[in-house]
Amino acid sequence: MRWLRIEKGYSDGYARRVLGVGKSALNRAWKRGEIAQVPFVELPKGGEAYPHYASREQIVRLLNTDMPEHIWAYFLVRLCTACRGDAARDLQVFQLDRSARLVRLNPPGRAQTKKYRPTVPLLPALAAYVDQMKPASYVVNWHGRRVASIKTSWRKIRVRAALPVWFVPKTMRHTLATWLRQRGVPAWEVSGLLGHHAAGTTDVYAKFDPKYLGEARAALAAIIEDLARDVPKLRDLLADGVSVGSVAATNDNGKTPEGLAVTPLRVVGGTGFEPVTPTMSR
Repeated sequence: MRWLRIEKGYSDGYARRVLGVGKSALNRAWKRGEIAQVPFVELPKGGEAYPHYASREQIVRLLNTDMPEHIWAYFLVRLCTACRGDAARDLQVFQLDRSARLVRLNPPGRAQTKKYRPTVPLLPALAAYVDQMKPASYVVNWHGRRVASIKTSWRKIRVRAALPVWFVPKTMRHTLATWLRQRGVPAWEVSGLLGHHAAGTTDVYAKFDPKYLGEARAALAAIIEDLARDVPKLRDLLADGVSVGSVAATNDNGKTPEGLAVTPLRVVGGTGFEPVTPTMSR
């Protein structure tokens, strides 16, 4: 710890992360029978939460910066879902449930970890982007293949966008969480959107409730619509989103084959298109 703090100049939070990796490796080796015993590794207390969040002007500048298409898709996914970077890079087209208007960030067969991947609302901008992208399994892809990392491209983009050194890709997630709370979205909805708590057995079915994360959905869509006023690519996606507002096939009674009523998009004041939610109808 002294070496990490004094010689390397790391914060307690980063030192905890380094020691945690070593501790996990030792435990894994013991579990596999590669070593006879494991020393006790005491981790330091967790550091302060990531303190930075971006301004609207910085996010607009980032989204308007010239960047490769797969990087644009990466930030669009993170903007529309508030997910972590690995979940954005792992996202496949089949994980978008059009009939339920949901994005299942954790694909079938993948075990959940401490960094829980929740099911979140599918917003019109992301649905429209996937509709117009070239056929591929992954939403964020390089010539159809999954993107392993964006680090090299990110360094160039950050400089090109004139963003501060502390602005890293995860700043998008922290910024959205901050903006949602500033808009009065309940803490439990923000927590659910970010995957800060795992769902119980009963909660497995909660996502099929039409009001599921309703306030978070409405606020996040409003944030995207506000940004779209100064981000042409977002504005174009929202315009295309009108055609995908009814995301489920319906019968003559306006219901899906499962009997669920379909909620179309509507124009909300001067902000653009937004799914009608219980919050907005009040």
